[in-house]
Amino acid sequence: FFFNDTATTEIYTRSIVGSVRCVQETGINAEYMGYKEAKKFKMLHFTPQQIRGGGKYQHKTKIGNWQEDFILEESKMKDYLKKKDGEKLCISLTEQKLARSLAKAPWSCSVDGVLHFGYKVMLLNTKTNGHLVIDVGDRITGQDEAYAVTTNNKGIGPLTRSVFVITRQSEDDGFTDDVVHYGQKIRIQANRYIFPKTLSLRSCPISPQAYARFSRHQETSMTTELTYDTVWSVEHLDPNQRFPMKSKAVPVGAPVIIEHSGTSHFLASDMVEYRNDFGIEYEVSVHSYATLNKSQSLALEKAGKLNRDLPTKFQNEQNMWTFVTSTNPATDFELIPPEKPKPEELLNIVKKKVLERGMYGIRSLGLMFTLMDKSKNQMLDVEEFYNAMIKYGITIDMEDAKTLVNMCDLNKDGQLNYREFLRMIRGEINENRMKYIDMAYNKLDTNKDGKLTLEDLAGVYDATKHPDVLGGKKTPEQVYGEFLANWDTQVADGIVSVSYTHL
Repeated sequence: FFFNDTATTEIYTRSIVGSVRCVQETGINAEYMGYKEAKKFKMLHFTPQQIRGGGKYQHKTKIGNWQEDFILEESKMKDYLKKKDGEKLCISLTEQKLARSLAKAPWSCSVDGVLHFGYKVMLLNTKTNGHLVIDVGDRITGQDEAYAVTTNNKGIGPLTRSVFVITRQSEDDGFTDDVVHYGQKIRIQANRYIFPKTLSLRSCPISPQAYARFSRHQETSMTTELTYDTVWSVEHLDPNQRFPMKSKAVPVGAPVIIEHSGTSHFLASDMVEYRNDFGIEYEVSVHSYATLNKSQSLALEKAGKLNRDLPTKFQNEQNMWTFVTSTNPATDFELIPPEKPKPEELLNIVKKKVLERGMYGIRSLGLMFTLMDKSKNQMLDVEEFYNAMIKYGITIDMEDAKTLVNMCDLNKDGQLNYREFLRMIRGEINENRMKYIDMAYNKLDTNKDGKLTLEDLAGVYDATKHPDVLGGKKTPEQVYGEFLANWDTQVADGIVSVSYTHL
């Protein structure tokens, strides 16, 4: 506090530890005390504004910044309103996810009592008495795009998150009908009403980076990738009947076990609580819960029927699943699936992935296109483009690949010029950047013939200080060659023209 007189001034300040200090000084005019005077009294715990009676600020506020709190609150409000208008608030996203996941879904009815490819079914686990469900809001870390699966025992019925489609792994699997057989390779995929991309049930061997969140068994999720980790087979429950029942039709409503083809273990769910936005559900993993006794093995040995290739142990209830279908054909109705990503959104996905690769992202994508270009004419069809995207690590489906090809297919011949596609991803070079590119090229082109060769680089590019050269791993000539290899010319003649730097 300051008193407007020339008498003794008493200044009361509260220090950081809460103590009160009284500073008395005679003969100082306290009508105005500036920052320099405050320094004499060593009151640097406070700003000049606070010394004059101003308000206190948060501990994160910069000293002397009057408007930081105001600007921060204003920025938070603008960000909130922007997210609110775009329906990107956490509460809005959660509401959208719940509305999409809890909508009624088509449910197939089996007339002949057996499972067919293309059926929309629910999977019921015997141990948890819960149906297999997907949570598209719970993304699995460490994978490109994968979502958690659990079992729900609240009797939720046929919803978009609980109905799955049985598809064939390969058309050349030796079966000509559309019936699912024991031992046949299948995929279990989410229905198309819950997510715009195709999601397949997946598992992989346990590793330090991939394991179930609570049980530490094999992790199980729904992924956009179509690898061998998404291949399964349905096996008979009785190990003594498993081999004789091969190629027989799989019935609906009867317990079976589902084997993961990549690891030969079984899909399982135990009473391990898994909390998410839908409440308490139960973890799903891949693990073989087999009986521990040896009575069945001894009985088979006594009968002379034991074979090393013949499984002898029964699986416990954690591994038992039932394909559940409807009894009413009217439940197999049609819904409007969610909208597919727009071409601009797909292009942004590709750009984001390229940026994640760093400075060589665009070049590695170009090399991938070159490898897939079998005709060597800088053109890719839909299948070649799709395979290039998958190998590069961009998870899109065939329809997305077709959308991108059609967007860049100017003459409508079903092929994509990947040079133009790379230009579209990178964007046009502005004039300022083009000026510096020309300056750099002119610096390297010592003889000013418009062609950059290895001899031109030798005069201006000093590779003797390169770490690999200093370490004796490479020669200066090898470093020259690697540097020139970064220029992806059409003809591998070691010459880069000035026109190529403008591409």
